[in-house]
Amino acid sequence: MSGKIGKQIKRLRLTQGLSLTKLANRAGISKGYLSSIESHKANPSAHMIQKIAKVLEVPVEQLLNTQMEILDPEWVDLFKQAKKLGIDKEDIRTFLTYETWKSLKEEV
Repeated sequence: MSGKIGKQIKRLRLTQGLSLTKLANRAGISKGYLSSIESHKANPSAHMIQKIAKVLEVPVEQLLNTQMEILDPEWVDLFKQAKKLGIDKEDIRTFLTYETWKSLKEEV
């Protein structure tokens, strides 16, 4: 299991542009221990997985389940920006409905 977790942690860390040192410092663990987890040499405890997941801003389940579909980070950032601007899910649904309608109308 640690191999899958290590692979997920490394992938997420790199996607977020974090160095081993930054992630380790933010999670309150040693750089060496984090490196051991990522290289499949250490088996992290549930507590360590929680600490790392919190820093990476992902649910623990995402680290445990490598089959989970991962969203493109650009989409995640875009939705975070929309949320900060006060755009809610219903606004996005309305926009998508309108764009779908417009697209269908243009085909006719």
